[in-house]
Amino acid sequence: MEYLYDRTANRSNLSSEAPQILLRNGLTIRQILHIIYGILAFVSILGNSLVFAIITTHRRGKMLQSSNNLLIASMAMMDMMTGITIYATPTFVFPAETYPYPKNPSACEAFCRIIASEYLLFYFGFGSVITVTAIAVERWIAIAKPLSYRKIMTTKRVKIFISILWVFCLFISVDVMIQIKYESNNTIPCQRYDFATRQPGTTIFLLLEVVRLFFPVLLTLVCYADIARRILCPSKVNTLNLTSNRVIGIRYKSKRKVTIMSATTALAFISCWLPNEIYFSLTALNQTIYDQTTIRITKSLIILSSCLSPFIYSATNEEYRKGLRSLLSPLWNSISTICRFRYQNPFPGSKSKSMVISTSAVAL
Repeated sequence: MEYLYDRTANRSNLSSEAPQILLRNGLTIRQILHIIYGILAFVSILGNSLVFAIITTHRRGKMLQSSNNLLIASMAMMDMMTGITIYATPTFVFPAETYPYPKNPSACEAFCRIIASEYLLFYFGFGSVITVTAIAVERWIAIAKPLSYRKIMTTKRVKIFISILWVFCLFISVDVMIQIKYESNNTIPCQRYDFATRQPGTTIFLLLEVVRLFFPVLLTLVCYADIARRILCPSKVNTLNLTSNRVIGIRYKSKRKVTIMSATTALAFISCWLPNEIYFSLTALNQTIYDQTTIRITKSLIILSSCLSPFIYSATNEEYRKGLRSLLSPLWNSISTICRFRYQNPFPGSKSKSMVISTSAVAL
């Protein structure tokens, strides 16, 4: 496989970053990008940690009895790991030139293949993409087949699917791992080489793109399009069933709200992922020129996608807002108590303002 290491095609080395253009505040574009990546990664870790904590602790864990919440919890874990991976991957938060690479050659080889290649980033990212599709299918069953939903979407089946997904994602990003090589004599030991622009790399890349992105995205859009059709133009049979059974009608309205939340999350997620994957696909087909600035922008959108879900959940779902309030209320009460104490006694070890006034009055 000599085509993997063709230096003439070395357009995407880790050292190839944004240009060093000095701005008025003394920062360069590269430094600003590092700061933006760090902020987005922190928001992703914090937001998705809160979502996972809400699902697992709110109402004493009863939220885990919902198939939809199980899938959302899995996606929150993947998005949280995406944020952690951003901090560990060179060129994102830390420049590739100053990154503390492992000293041991074997360890550095493994580091280059797994972390510096962005394999972990795409492992968790594509896992989130497929989870978004699974949520879309689950929502379609909830709306299209409300009477048999509980029989089809059991928590046991969803847990099995999630377990298989975490294993399946190990293989769908293997092309990312094999397009990087360890060079001990280089200042930046992890060097990237073109893989997708040459055969059989192009075919492998495009087949994997269909499996891990384009087909899931298409299925997601088809599911939500049919859901929208059913909600906006309900059939007479469904309307009769919902009006004749009050309990089913209430459940249907609740499922519709959750569906709107899930659809909003899916559209935001897909909008952030498609630019990067379409651009790489066009590059593999030699339909566009590889541009580092474009890559940085599209990858920023990928990182942004892992931050959006917690905000969408809180904005569109009352149960998540209640869970967030119950989760943060102890912290808020502690802060309020500390602030109240500091206001009443601003200087520890001294008398409070009220005590000083009362003592002065007695003295007079």
